[in-house]
Amino acid sequence: ADQITSVLKAAGVETEVFFEVEADPTLSVVRKGAELANSFKPDVIIALGGGSPMDAAKIMWVMYEHPETHFEELALRFMDIRKRIYKFPKMGVKAKMIAVTTTSGTGSEVTPFAVVTDDATGQKYPLADYALTPDMAIVDANLVMDMPKSLCAFGGLDAVTHALEAYVSVLASEFSDGQALQALKLLKENLPASYHEG
Repeated sequence: ADQITSVLKAAGVETEVFFEVEADPTLSVVRKGAELANSFKPDVIIALGGGSPMDAAKIMWVMYEHPETHFEELALRFMDIRKRIYKFPKMGVKAKMIAVTTTSGTGSEVTPFAVVTDDATGQKYPLADYALTPDMAIVDANLVMDMPKSLCAFGGLDAVTHALEAYVSVLASEFSDGQALQALKLLKENLPASYHEG
C-alpha cells in the first residue's frame, strides 16, 4: 500500500487508506470503510490485495455509490447472476473502481462477485452482478513475487478449483472447456516452480 500511496502523492493525488479488512470480510468492517468513503468522497477507489480486500472494496463501493440502499435487500436479490428480476443500482457515478491484486487465484479483480459475512449472524452473503466488476484491473507480477509459500499454494489451489468448476459447469461450452483445460495445463506446469522458486 505504501508504494501505491507514495506514487499517488507524488502525482499530487489526495489519498485516504482503509487498512481494516481481514480474511472473510465482515459487514461491520465494510460499513466502516463505506463511512470513510462517504466522508472522504473519492472519485477513484483502489482495492489492493487478494480476494477478501477486493470483495470488501466492491461492497464498500456499492454503499458509497448508493448509501440509501440496504445491504440485506441487495444480498437477497443479487445472489444469483442468472436469475434476475431486479436491476442492480448504477455504479461508477461517484467513483471508478480499480483493483490491484497481490495474490493469484481468486480472480476477484476481474469478477462480478463479492462475498461478505454478517458478523451478527455469521451468515455469508454473496452478491453477483456485472455492475460489481471493477473498471480496471492491474496485475503486476512484482506484487506477488514476495508472497509467502502458503499463500502461493492456497492461490494455486483456488485457481485449480476455478478451472475445474468452469469445466464441469452446466453452462460449460466448447470455448470455456478449452480455456479451463489450458488453465489446468498451465497450473500443472508452473505452480510447483512458483511455489518453490517464488
